[in-house]
Amino acid sequence: MMNIVQACGVVSKFKGDALLVCTMLSMFIFDRIEGEDGKARMVPLMGGKVGLVLGFAAAKVRSLVTGSEPTVAANGRISSVPLMGGAAGLGLGLALSQPNRKVVVVDGDSSLLMELGGLATVAAQQPKNLLHIVIHNGTQFTGLANMKIVTTDFQFAEVARKVGYVHAERIDDGSQWAARFPQLLAMDGPVFVELMVEPVPQQTRDGFEQQEMPDRQFDRMGEEALALQALIAQDSAA
Repeated sequence: MMNIVQACGVVSKFKGDALLVCTMLSMFIFDRIEGEDGKARMVPLMGGKVGLVLGFAAAKVRSLVTGSEPTVAANGRISSVPLMGGAAGLGLGLALSQPNRKVVVVDGDSSLLMELGGLATVAAQQPKNLLHIVIHNGTQFTGLANMKIVTTDFQFAEVARKVGYVHAERIDDGSQWAARFPQLLAMDGPVFVELMVEPVPQQTRDGFEQQEMPDRQFDRMGEEALALQALIAQDSAA
């Protein structure tokens, strides 16, 4: 089973100019591993806890070298926070409005379970340029309380296939994911991939106090939408 740095790092390294929609967990990971151009170059795509630690360490070194955290509003990425469950719909809208660009959705298992109807909506529209990925780690608030999702082994890829996605599969090996991602991105979609990912170790324990999330986490979606609109307009004018 792969870790979250592998899962997101492969997307960052090989997505090219694809537009990217992500949910809260992957949003935080992309924040840490990507540069201002939306690419992850220094992150070792290794499995297990060692790969997770090394990935975060490389991101920390990069941010120290650049003197700041990477910007997130000008690289073709938009986070569907606080629109929990809405990543598929947001990705579908982008895919339909930008048929000449690939759109990659990095969804969460708990988020997708809230809006399973989104799978049928995507399948009904058949966007050829959409790659829909779900991070299946079996938890919500992963890295904090790691609360279990409502079902232990929901078959997301099987459901996506049955509702009408052109292709759907489950991947649980990081090396296979790295080799398979460019092939899946090149397919006519909608394509669905269920990634089996280890939860980030939880932080909550006796004496743990959760810091209040800054308003920025809930304002950024609007800012990213404006930046994405400007990016698309710029590309259209070129």
